[in-house]
Amino acid sequence: MILILVAIVAVFFAGSVCGIFALIVLGIHAEERRARTNHKPSTAGTVSRRLLTTRTGDQPPAKVKVGR
Repeated sequence: MILILVAIVAVFFAGSVCGIFALIVLGIHAEERRARTNHKPSTAGTVSRRLLTTRTGDQPPAKVKVGR
């Protein structure tokens, strides 16, 4: 009986975590979309855009010389 209750609680918590994650992802997406359509960037849109465009390398990417 206790094992069944533990399983039910575990499924409930797993669903809650997945739901919260989905809401965060949808919220970031909506904020970025709103920031693109409006020309006034919001704080959340700026932060999410900065977070999503960060590069992991220490060095900036090397420029490729144009020519033949």
